[in-house]
Amino acid sequence: MASPLTRTKVRTTGERYMRPRVVEDEIDYVLTLPPAERRRRGRLQDPGAKDYLRSETLVHLLRLDIRQGGSGDPYMATLIRRCQANLNGTILSSVPQAVQLRKDILQEFSVFFAENLAAEADAIDFFECRFNAAFSSLRIEKYNQHMRRQGRVSSKSADDQQVAIDREGAARTGTTVAAWKPQRGEDRVYLRQVVAFLKTLPSDQQAAIVCCRVMDMTQREAAERLGVDERTIRNLLTRADEMLARIKESA
Repeated sequence: MASPLTRTKVRTTGERYMRPRVVEDEIDYVLTLPPAERRRRGRLQDPGAKDYLRSETLVHLLRLDIRQGGSGDPYMATLIRRCQANLNGTILSSVPQAVQLRKDILQEFSVFFAENLAAEADAIDFFECRFNAAFSSLRIEKYNQHMRRQGRVSSKSADDQQVAIDREGAARTGTTVAAWKPQRGEDRVYLRQVVAFLKTLPSDQQAAIVCCRVMDMTQREAAERLGVDERTIRNLLTRADEMLARIKESA
């Protein structure tokens, strides 16, 4: 049975977020399946597939897997693919610097999830209730910020100017998941190790590790994103790599 959500929705009454019944039922059912079958279903991208799982269900399975010491695979990779598909369909090529904007939004989403998974925070609860709405909120906020920087503020909302994707999952095959699976030899640091290590660091240092070791950003990109110099990032990563090496040795 799915564990209840803990984040408060209405402070005055103490009302908490609650999953839609259809999500609750799907989670309860999939938890009766063997782990290997859950992972198989968690890889499905086609919303028309018989065993396709809602994104809200994937978030629950991801959190559960991390709590139980797993790597979070394949649930995080699938969520990233669905978000990429959503961005490809909603951030049109006519938007200035559309490719970079899509990348920035996906990075923002990935950092948010990694930090909150590490902290076992309830900030992700809304994603278990309405994943598309939660991601759309982030996308629209970043889109509007981007357009203001471009000097192209419009009276229309972001969704009014974009091709809406309403169908749950909006997934497309063939989308890269390199942001969560760096392929450079010793830099292959998986989510479980990162999450365990993140718990020992302040939030600013957590963000640096996520940028360079989870999202495969360069040190320069991470420094620009976090507002520090490259030397700070380099020193942090050196210490982090030493600690992560010990984690690998003891695993």
